[in-house]
Amino acid sequence: MARKERIVELDYVRSFAFLAVVYQHVIGVYIRKPGVSEETSFLFGMLFQLLKFAVPAFVFVTGLVLVYNYYERLHYPRFIQKRFTEIIVPYGFWSLVYMVLHHDITRINLDTFLVIGKKLLTGSASYHLWFVVMIFQFYLLYPVILRLFRSARQALRTSRLGMWAAVGLAAVAYGGLMWFSSRYLPAHPFRLDGAWLDAYLIKYRDRNFLYYSFYFLMGGMVALALPQFRAFLQRRWLLLVAAFAGTFAYISYELIKYSGGLRVNLNVATSLKPSMFLYTVAQLLIIYLLAVWLSHTKSVWKKWLTKLGHYSYGAYLIHAVALTYVMKLLNRWEWTASGLGGSVVAFLLCSAVSFGATYLLAKLPFGAWLVGATEKGKSVAAPAVQREAKREAV
Repeated sequence: MARKERIVELDYVRSFAFLAVVYQHVIGVYIRKPGVSEETSFLFGMLFQLLKFAVPAFVFVTGLVLVYNYYERLHYPRFIQKRFTEIIVPYGFWSLVYMVLHHDITRINLDTFLVIGKKLLTGSASYHLWFVVMIFQFYLLYPVILRLFRSARQALRTSRLGMWAAVGLAAVAYGGLMWFSSRYLPAHPFRLDGAWLDAYLIKYRDRNFLYYSFYFLMGGMVALALPQFRAFLQRRWLLLVAAFAGTFAYISYELIKYSGGLRVNLNVATSLKPSMFLYTVAQLLIIYLLAVWLSHTKSVWKKWLTKLGHYSYGAYLIHAVALTYVMKLLNRWEWTASGLGGSVVAFLLCSAVSFGATYLLAKLPFGAWLVGATEKGKSVAAPAVQREAKREAV
């Protein structure tokens, strides 16, 4: 089978998403500091919303990569073995690290193992690990998703109008799900009879793959029409900017309205609401356009963004502990302990430490078990996984 084109802009999208995640969490620390003014709080709120594309971007890239590489043929045992090695093993290791740091593991007994099991299943060992639990569901269910995707495409390929109608219906259905999560459930709390079902669909819905499914679908659609998608973005960039600006203005209005003033409540800026869904789609298109544009330039940043994209998963796992120690250092100096300037310093240090630690760990013989696969880390995986990695183009 011919080797597919490497989609170079995806490394830039991954790096943008990782940096956005880091600054979101830095803002979460700084906005809660005593003495933060209303103006600074408002500014942090605006920046926080600008960075909310991060998780949807990772889901979008996952959908694009899986459909791009595995649309025609999928060997599921080898596929899931590779993902288990690259995703779950590092996730398990860092989950244990965070449990030790947070003193969740103080003694070895049955209760401790129950705590470990629950935190691993729910991604609650640290505030950012829920994402791994959510994204891995797409890998587990990919054969089912792929079959549905193929069936829908086959049924609609002869009708362009039908295809756009199906996309519109999917968007409306997803918007309804966002309304259910952000409006209906808070006003009408209820519980399902089954404890596991209730936990999966209600309590932990923020890590349920269904609540991010549209972005995966969006990535899969792009994978099947990549040249046309790039051309569309370049032709319609002005319309995309207008859509982004309009939706950003509206979610900013919501942030002020539901926060009760300029001292913002970051919980208002949840991704799981209809307005944020529309905003995020517009923003993802802008981000991808920027990545395509960057791939055609001779910018000195391309090399570093490509590297960061390769190491983004390990850096994501590590950045929470890096931020903890970066803040312990910065809190010693008044000029970095609060305010926008201090948050920028914390962001730069946390990003650099996370990337540097991931880069060094990846050099170890067992590095892939700690930080996932990188361009130099794939050789430590099982032989079947190595063969699959060589086949992939992105």
